[in-house]
Amino acid sequence: MGQKDHMQSIEVEAENLERLSIKLLQEKNWEALEAMLDPACQFVNHKGACDRASAMTLMKEMNLGPVECKDFQVTQAGDNLIISFWLAAIEYCDGKQLSPNYSPRLSIWRKNNHQWKCIAYADLIELAG
Repeated sequence: MGQKDHMQSIEVEAENLERLSIKLLQEKNWEALEAMLDPACQFVNHKGACDRASAMTLMKEMNLGPVECKDFQVTQAGDNLIISFWLAAIEYCDGKQLSPNYSPRLSIWRKNNHQWKCIAYADLIELAG
């Protein structure tokens, strides 16, 4: 496989990882979603940083509705994928609706035993006006 083909397959794989996580969130499939997260995973949002357990609590409360994604950018660094993209959705934090407009997201995934695990996720969304 040439370098260009490899990058295209990595880009497809990266987008599929993000879309699967979104689907699991929408379906409230917490066990499958948590299995995609590295135990040391760190999340950052408008309230600051938190660990995997706290992030799972936040995700269980967000009631994620329809989602649209665009502008995926993927970089591979060894066994890591760095994925940035824009996401628009209806979601909640502490009972308050977050902005439904597109906002940037950044995730880092590490491959271990042929399986991708999310090691970091930044959600740069703001509260709705």
